[in-house]
Amino acid sequence: MKSSLIALFTLFAFIASSAKAEFVVDVNGDPVINGGTYYILPYIWALGGGVGLAKTGNETCPLTVVQSRAEVDNGLPWRISSPLRILYLPTNARLDFFSVQGKVPNCVPSPSSWTIVEKEDGVKSVKISEYKNTIKGVFMIQKYTQIAYKIVFCPTDGNSCVDIGRSSRGLCLVITNDIPLGVVFVKAESSEVSKQVINNVLEA
Repeated sequence: MKSSLIALFTLFAFIASSAKAEFVVDVNGDPVINGGTYYILPYIWALGGGVGLAKTGNETCPLTVVQSRAEVDNGLPWRISSPLRILYLPTNARLDFFSVQGKVPNCVPSPSSWTIVEKEDGVKSVKISEYKNTIKGVFMIQKYTQIAYKIVFCPTDGNSCVDIGRSSRGLCLVITNDIPLGVVFVKAESSEVSKQVINNVLEA
């Protein structure tokens, strides 16, 4: 009984202290859940649809992360997860963007997460699965405007993070020195906090 009370106190203390942090929030103003599933959409409706996958180059399977051209297309749901033992995701936390099993073609390895791949022309594209010329690093979500966020990539061998935006020749997501892709997050379905996440917080 005593251990249970200590665990609950630890959880409440964590929530109270985390309330002061700047959490990433979805379009409803709710904190984005660690391990929750969300659509990633442009914050300006007229700038295309959500983030999904497409085949590019010589790919026989859609392994390139792209933004849909159609405003009415939400793209694919993505599981946004941090290795940190936290219930909600703050800005500037290390993240992975995982494909959701059953929502992607069978040819896509599952689970697959975003990665950065440098192509022969020097363009650094967002891909999924294991690819040659993968650049090691982590993704983060940062505040972009009052109502929007941007996704950045932080190379392990670099001193600063770089923005993710759209390529100059299409809607592929790439590392850019130009305008980043401003996004918002829409909960794809009931993204209840898993028992494992809660246990991790209690054990931290």
